[in-house]
Amino acid sequence: MICDFCHEREAVIFMEQTTTDGSRRKINICLECAMERGISPDPKSIESSIGNLFRELANVSKKISERENKLCPVCGTSLKEIIRNGKTGCPECYAIFKNDVRHFLETNGIKEIFKGSMPARLSSVRSVLNDRVVLQNKLNIAIQKEDYEKAAMYRDYLKALEKSAVSGSAEISSGEIG
Repeated sequence: MICDFCHEREAVIFMEQTTTDGSRRKINICLECAMERGISPDPKSIESSIGNLFRELANVSKKISERENKLCPVCGTSLKEIIRNGKTGCPECYAIFKNDVRHFLETNGIKEIFKGSMPARLSSVRSVLNDRVVLQNKLNIAIQKEDYEKAAMYRDYLKALEKSAVSGSAEISSGEIG
């Protein structure tokens, strides 16, 4: 069992709460998270902060639920769907849920960056995501070189690209990016 608080380490303490209405709630907690919350594995001192522990877990569950219900503004796919299916709704989902997708991949044993090639039939296809990556790289280089005029231009292009990704109204041609 994985710890319900850090979602990283193996749980060593297992608790179950039964409420007055008969519903049950289980908590699995690793030793590090237990120690951070003032709980020792000693049965004599464990009772002191169990109530606080359940309240904190409720807050953590609420935050996770809010994060999972976040929607991609382009295709409407939720993070919960992406995690359940293992598939994104559109290329923009990768940018919008970047940290969550990365964490999901790492927990499933995928830690490397994909360095494959683009299929030949798709090599001429441009996407907003590719344009965003190219512009962000150019912006970073311009900032490093302290060329703030170019940096401002790339920043403006990125803003226009953000608006076009959501509304689909603005377009940036490849000649403007260069």
